[in-house]
Amino acid sequence: MGALKAISRIDKRMDDLFITIDKSNRICLNANLQKELALKGNDDLFLFYDESDRRLGISKTCDDKSVVPFTFDARGYCSQAKSFLAWYGLSADNESMRMLFEGMENNVYVFRSPGRMKNSFRQAKNGDLERQN
Repeated sequence: MGALKAISRIDKRMDDLFITIDKSNRICLNANLQKELALKGNDDLFLFYDESDRRLGISKTCDDKSVVPFTFDARGYCSQAKSFLAWYGLSADNESMRMLFEGMENNVYVFRSPGRMKNSFRQAKNGDLERQN
């Protein structure tokens, strides 16, 4: 069983901050997240991805000056991210996928899909299990 973490009554995770990847493979920011980020329309945001935990991050800043930001329109949609989503296997072909706010890491808003992650394993000849990506 995992370790319990204290949850404050006043926590950004309780503010219903979430993003949605829709059927058209656009990233959509909900109104509360747009308000939190103080977006005005046609805003540039940086996307981050954690391959091991399949988490998505969004920030207004990035320390790496070579990274080009994605543009989100006044409705909070980004259609430029289709190749990014396909590259990491986050496309939502059949139904939209909601990712819930998990917390902040170095000024990056971090989101994760709810539920358990699907793991697949294969067994080596010696009986050891190896995780497959």
